[in-house]
Amino acid sequence: MKNNDLSHIRQVLLGAEVPVLILSHPSPDGDSIGSTIGVHGILTAAGVEAIPVLPELPSVFNFLTTAVTILQPPADLRGKIALVLDCGDSKRLPPGQSLDGASLVINIDHHLHNDYFGNLNYVDPSAAAVGELAYNLFRDCPQFFSPAAAEALYTALVTDTGGFSYSNTTASALLAAGTLVEWGARPHWVYRHLYENKSQGYYDFLAEALGRIELHCAGKVAVLPLGRELLRRHDIGDWELDKVNEYPRSLAGVEVSIVLKETEEGTKASLRSKGWNVAAVAAAFGGGGHNNAAGATLEMSLDEAKGKLLKYLEQEEGL
Repeated sequence: MKNNDLSHIRQVLLGAEVPVLILSHPSPDGDSIGSTIGVHGILTAAGVEAIPVLPELPSVFNFLTTAVTILQPPADLRGKIALVLDCGDSKRLPPGQSLDGASLVINIDHHLHNDYFGNLNYVDPSAAAVGELAYNLFRDCPQFFSPAAAEALYTALVTDTGGFSYSNTTASALLAAGTLVEWGARPHWVYRHLYENKSQGYYDFLAEALGRIELHCAGKVAVLPLGRELLRRHDIGDWELDKVNEYPRSLAGVEVSIVLKETEEGTKASLRSKGWNVAAVAAAFGGGGHNNAAGATLEMSLDEAKGKLLKYLEQEEGL
């Protein structure tokens, strides 16, 4: 499958005569939220009617949305343009959200696997974040970047690069971040809201959870099992859970980390690595993602999921 030219996609969006609904995946993260809010601000400044469609957001991102009205999915797309961000396929949209009836579907993504479901597509797995692709899409139109839009896209970059510490932190990502700061993004303000805004309950949870880290495969694999009872007792949200992934991955000698979250439907596995292609591991269990960060949902108990993942890593990956 081939990408469409970014300049053509930009021309279509800036010339839109019908509303543009901006959609992303459920359990929104910093990249999907920042990209959605940033693109909304850019299109609005250009005189285009743009509507962000996002599920309930983690409160940590409220600083991006104080002046934005967000539509909850599912949204009616009939006669409208659907701009889908950060989704490898249309099945990644929130429950009940369909693309049926949209006059045009534009798909912009940076996942390794994308089925090019749009009428127009731009997929670049080398991009650090969809926020970087959104910046590239509109960077030739700086007049449409308000400080708030620049800050939203900067937030997308910060979160998907681990504060510019992951291996996806490229020169182009840093150049984009620098330009966004020139255009009004405030690094200290973003950092304060994202990383200096923890509740006491979060640290109570960490104190109990981190003691459960297990080492396997001669110390190369770290597993953190999080049962329903523990999660219910501490009422931890998806954003805070996502940050927990960093702890087992940061252990010396660990190459792959797995955080297992027990749910009513089964077990959600979040995989992180220091170079191993965990997207391939996730894909083997019906999931996907990026080389160093991926996930899958396994319809089985937490213990069963742990056993199957460890067996796969030992037999298929040689860990």
